[in-house]
Amino acid sequence: MRNMNVGAVLAVMAFALLLVVGAPLMAAVTNDTVTGKVTAYEAGKSITVQVGDASKEYKITAETKTEGEVAVGKEVTIELKESEVTKITVK
Repeated sequence: MRNMNVGAVLAVMAFALLLVVGAPLMAAVTNDTVTGKVTAYEAGKSITVQVGDASKEYKITAETKTEGEVAVGKEVTIELKESEVTKITVK
């Protein structure tokens, strides 16, 4: 009976440790959406989007999905995971 109690306590502590250590790791993965005007586009490499007065370049990968025809001057919404584009939607 005592061995079962010790095992249960160890299991709960291991789970708590996993939650404490895993939370910051999950917080590091960010998903964002940016909507703006394309100011530069290099297929398969990068896209630069202007939002207000600011302009930012984002990395495109082989896994990036594109809906519509991307071109300079078009309005787009890009979905990001970390700093890489996962999806581009042309409006």
